[in-house]
Amino acid sequence: MNLSTDQITTLKKLISFKGYEEIDVQYEILDHVACRIEVLMDENPKLTLDEAFRKAHSEFGIFGFADLADSYRESIRKKFWSRYWASLRSFLTSYRVVYLFLLGWTFHWMSQNFTLFGEKVTAPGWGVIGLMVAVVFFFIYYHRIGKNFKGYATFKHGLSFFTGFQLILQVSVHGTKYLIGEEIPTTLSFQGVMAWITISAMSIVWISMFLLPRVIQEAVDETQKLKAIYEA
Repeated sequence: MNLSTDQITTLKKLISFKGYEEIDVQYEILDHVACRIEVLMDENPKLTLDEAFRKAHSEFGIFGFADLADSYRESIRKKFWSRYWASLRSFLTSYRVVYLFLLGWTFHWMSQNFTLFGEKVTAPGWGVIGLMVAVVFFFIYYHRIGKNFKGYATFKHGLSFFTGFQLILQVSVHGTKYLIGEEIPTTLSFQGVMAWITISAMSIVWISMFLLPRVIQEAVDETQKLKAIYEA
């Protein structure tokens, strides 16, 4: 037998009741479950859809659909991490790397000509301050773009590297105090080590700022394709 549209809709709801609320995860599970349910109902026409669903669910083992859903999400994470590293290699070997040098020159010029509340700030210090401003606009952009796709694992898990991004950003922000002054500490001391950790973290985040819009757009495009298929 072939499942009707109403039966497929019911199956989606049953999958959702199991705790799988992401739309593309539901369809990934549905692809594996629907055929099995059709077989079960062919073998025993007296089975209701709910009974066939529970029987199919039990055949996936003690964890039910969890392994299937986790495997799907992990494949998304791996795919987008791969795209991030590919974008990084492309950026570092293209003319766009000049943008980093222009930023560095700008922050050096600011360190020579401006103060912050009467305090001299090093070029990396201005880099962190500029980064904080840029990140605010970036997250506004991210949430504006993502509000239509928050129900899709492809968008959410495709950008899972944001966790690491936020951690490195916090290191940059909290380390700003080690970059206040006329010179960057160069001695082998706690302040000197923290200053260079902050500079490294700040550099990583600035590079990511050039890459993330493209990666986000790829996540949007892929999710949009899935959305068009599922809504059809």
